[in-house]
Amino acid sequence: MHPSLDTAPSPFKARVVCMAVILLAGLAAAGWAWAPRGLAVFLADNPDAAARLTGDGTVHALQWCFHAFGVVGILCALSGLAALVFAHRSTYLVLRLTLFAVAAVLAAYLYITWHGLFGLLAGDIEFNGQEHDRATTFKFWWSVAWPALALVLYTGWLHVMLRSRPVFSRFTRQSGGPMPGDHMLENLRTHGRDPRHRRSLYASTATHLVILVLIPWIMSLGGCVEAYKVPKGSGNPVVAMVTMVQPKKKEKKTITVRPDSAIIFDIPDLDETEVDQVLEQQTRQTYESNPNALAGQMGAGGGTEGGWPEGMDDYRIRFIYLEHGGVGWDDGMGENLSTINFLRHFSQVTGFRNIATGGESHAIRLLEKYPDDGFPPFVFLNGNGAISGISSDDARILREYCLKGGMIFANAGSPSFHQSFLHLMRQVFPDRALVDVPDDDMIYQMPFRFPNGAPAFWAHGGTRALGVRQEGRLCVFYHPGDMNDAWNDPKFTDVTPELRQTALNLGVNIVYYAFTHWNDAVAKAKK
Repeated sequence: MHPSLDTAPSPFKARVVCMAVILLAGLAAAGWAWAPRGLAVFLADNPDAAARLTGDGTVHALQWCFHAFGVVGILCALSGLAALVFAHRSTYLVLRLTLFAVAAVLAAYLYITWHGLFGLLAGDIEFNGQEHDRATTFKFWWSVAWPALALVLYTGWLHVMLRSRPVFSRFTRQSGGPMPGDHMLENLRTHGRDPRHRRSLYASTATHLVILVLIPWIMSLGGCVEAYKVPKGSGNPVVAMVTMVQPKKKEKKTITVRPDSAIIFDIPDLDETEVDQVLEQQTRQTYESNPNALAGQMGAGGGTEGGWPEGMDDYRIRFIYLEHGGVGWDDGMGENLSTINFLRHFSQVTGFRNIATGGESHAIRLLEKYPDDGFPPFVFLNGNGAISGISSDDARILREYCLKGGMIFANAGSPSFHQSFLHLMRQVFPDRALVDVPDDDMIYQMPFRFPNGAPAFWAHGGTRALGVRQEGRLCVFYHPGDMNDAWNDPKFTDVTPELRQTALNLGVNIVYYAFTHWNDAVAKAKK
């Protein structure tokens, strides 16, 4: 026995335990209120995963867990209040049973989420727009499991406190020697009977906690970023004319007969009526690209090798999505979807081979972590629903990013996104407005020329591209017609092959424009 152990009843420690159990009720209620919303968003964004998780019973089991969170929350509140007012053996037993119930529900939640996510991995089902391996699946499980794991530790501490003599004696009025809880608490304080063994155990435990818990948590708060690198060199854009042409009329067939024939062969051509011709001319617009090459490779600086003077040798073309709380912000971000299709097209057009294998996501706060000579030339803001979860501090960061040389490349996937984007821009730029991007703007001139401006696709917010300018430069380019959906594989999009090619070429123009002005901004900052 440790001679320093205090086994006298402690009303203070008993009240601390009761208040901690009441606090646990609030945490359980928060899980009951918020967890179903997170599950609903995940299922809505991942229909394939939703079908699998619904079929194997995971969704039903999780819904049971969420209801159980509410029930144990009520039990914690009632038992904590009862024990706080009536320190009796019966309330002590109720406290212990309540904590066992909390532990059981938390264990069930952890098992169900583990089983469901690794079931998706076993079935080769993508979620959140990308394929996963065991490491990335575990990382995602950790993101949804760590609050429950923290509550498991919290509940364990309460069990230890209830099994200590000062608290036990307060409720039962029974005196005696130290209990298991006393020994555990004392060992944590003094390293136990054999300090050498205890210290090595604690050192190992502390090291694992720092590496597996503390460091990832700190990184998630502040964030670490990799400086953005564009190809270093000196080049000129290769210009290609992209024009709108009218569809060719079908050659009208005629039949020659004897003039004195008794049969009238003048049959109206229903496919070539004047109304049909007018309708076809107004609704069908085909874009074609005719190369009009200039000397040199894509870039700036007047050279022929390609690249930008302020770039870096070890470059990699990256496509960064901005995270927000709306639906579909990551639409097209994964492999073999619209973003990688665009990156591959960009590589083919420019000759720059070092491209990312897919899109990547960033919280808005990470934009201010980049160095002044290595921030992203553009970031992509996308969505199939209204934008949400962007704070006033996020709006400030977006404004500062744009003013120093970056570009927000935004794409509307729905009318609700269009309206929320206009509202967001009023927050980011209260002193200026979105304006029409004219057909003769430089963003439409190279490397591909678009005499008629940006083509319309689905027109969720009109048919004209809009922008915000900073000293003449477009720091926001907004396409209201779901352009990145036109980048998708032909089997997943209903635009014509010609219009899909035009959409990819327009994306190249936007990225080229962003890279060139990024180069100018970095060069100016270095002076």
